[in-house]
Amino acid sequence: MLKIDLRKVLAEFGEALGLELAFDDNGVCVLTLDEDTPIAIRAMEEDSSMTLSCAVREELPQFMSLSQVEDLLALALDPMEQGGASPVVGLDSASGLVVLYVVLTPSLLAKTSLVEIFGAFETTRKSVAAMLDEPVEAPPEFEDHFSKMWV
Repeated sequence: MLKIDLRKVLAEFGEALGLELAFDDNGVCVLTLDEDTPIAIRAMEEDSSMTLSCAVREELPQFMSLSQVEDLLALALDPMEQGGASPVVGLDSASGLVVLYVVLTPSLLAKTSLVEIFGAFETTRKSVAAMLDEPVEAPPEFEDHFSKMWV
């Protein structure tokens, strides 16, 4: 199994950002890029892997268009098609949060800078958040059915 020096990778990343990263006892560091966007970095030294994650929404929109669903499903296949290192979206059943995350393997971290990976993650975060914020109205048949239930 490939092992890399995560401390070195993280030190270089922190240096590039001009920050000293502080990790808790669980190996988690939270970076806040703006007031509302904490991104968790979790370093797992036992297998030299890392995850990046953040909530992109507090809950799923009540209604989603077919294209929104298709975009999320396509995003979910990206890691398989690209050999990993592509963020995917999940729903945390306990909190209801819509979470974007990526698992970074040692082989990926050995050949791609964390700054580059983090930049791509942030771009995907913004895209997914914007896509989920697109207004979608309830289909007319839903409104008709729903209104009949309350008459």
